[in-house]
Amino acid sequence: MMIKPHILSSLSARLSLWIVTIATILFVAVLWIMLWFAHRALEEEATQKALATLESASLTIDNELSKIETAVRNMRWAIEQHIDYPEAMMGLSRQMLETNPSIEGCNIAFRPDYYPSKGHYFMVYNQRLDHNIVGSDNYSNTKYDEQSWFANALKTGTAEWSDPSEVSQYINRAITSYNVPFYHPTDKEHKLPVGVISVDIALDRLSLTIQSTRPFPNTYCSVMNRQGSFIIHPDTTMLNPGSLKNQLEMYPSEEGQRLAEAMKNGESGSIVLRLGDTEYYVFYCPSRNPDWSLNIFCPSDEIFESYHQLLRLVIIVTIVGLLVLLLFSLFHIAGQLLPLYRLDKSAQKLAEGHFDVAIADTSRQDEIGHLQRAFRAMQQSLAVYLEKITEQRKSIDERGEELRIAYMHVKEEENAKAAFIHSATDQLSSPVIEISLAVSRMGQEHSRLTHDEIVRLAHTVDVQTQIVVDLLDKMLKVANDQSS
Repeated sequence: MMIKPHILSSLSARLSLWIVTIATILFVAVLWIMLWFAHRALEEEATQKALATLESASLTIDNELSKIETAVRNMRWAIEQHIDYPEAMMGLSRQMLETNPSIEGCNIAFRPDYYPSKGHYFMVYNQRLDHNIVGSDNYSNTKYDEQSWFANALKTGTAEWSDPSEVSQYINRAITSYNVPFYHPTDKEHKLPVGVISVDIALDRLSLTIQSTRPFPNTYCSVMNRQGSFIIHPDTTMLNPGSLKNQLEMYPSEEGQRLAEAMKNGESGSIVLRLGDTEYYVFYCPSRNPDWSLNIFCPSDEIFESYHQLLRLVIIVTIVGLLVLLLFSLFHIAGQLLPLYRLDKSAQKLAEGHFDVAIADTSRQDEIGHLQRAFRAMQQSLAVYLEKITEQRKSIDERGEELRIAYMHVKEEENAKAAFIHSATDQLSSPVIEISLAVSRMGQEHSRLTHDEIVRLAHTVDVQTQIVVDLLDKMLKVANDQSS
């Protein structure tokens, strides 16, 4: 509550707050623009990294698949060359695993009754088991001709990768199979396949190979086919049938549906997708295999981790910088305005009547220096003027004292004269009464008065008249003295 009155009464505080306010607006505007461009740059960089990772993953997958496809094509040629030797098939299947460490199993299956001596069904299979290769040709009760990997290859006559959602009955791991029909050497036009060679690839091993190229720690790649099944995914449970549907039901969103449809259609692009509490930037594109699509999930927190660090650092630096600017402004402006504060104090003392207050001189050449020198010159002129007024007042006081003394003397004289006139007037009353009584008796009783009585009354009138004349002379004299 005490801060606001202080700010309102302090010029330096108000100027400092205005400076900091303007600086804050400018800082926020500049930093917002800078961070916006930084955000865009990081987003573009992440996009380039993700696309490079997708390309790398695609090349990795293509290389792995190309190696498998090349190996299978070579083996097909060997099988066709030994088509009349069913006993050689087990060795060829084993040879496939020995020469290709990335292959987990190899099937060589023939049309039913192709080898009458081998029974209705003839198939050989070798697989890796505890770092060993084990195999068998005892599949007489296995109706493999009804399984999709065999039936589809015979029907289409083309090589294809099987849907990994089909669980292998031979390998207890998520796999995908490459199925290639083979023909009798005499069938130059490849009209009738006589069997299918199928190799199994463990998807978890391929997934580890793909994940090693990720640009961010928690980034992961996945591969999905047109049927919506994951070929590669870091979470092996997602390789099970129906995992994509379960994922979309667990995290329902329009973006997720749109991403699934785009990948099924073999499209390219990017989308922002939220799964639970995590937001991902998802980039996707088709693979060389026309039935597969690749995507890469990049957590936005990791993409913009450096941006968030920069943002926190910028906020801290901005706050500290504004505080330093505020403190600097307060002290610097207060120091610059110190002469004004002193002039204010001096003006207050002058207003209180302390005209002898000395104002210090200054060598500053700015407006404050000019004002201080002008105020000092005014104070000095005012001091000289007040000194003259003081001298004049002293002289007037001395003359006034003289006049007061003279007035007192005159007053005393007037009082003395008034007292004298009053006393003389009192003294006149008695002789006048005597004269009046004597004259009145002489006028009323002169016939009865004796000569001695008349002489005595005349003498009384004469004596009293002289007294009156003497008193009047004194009064005239005093009146003449007063008028003079």
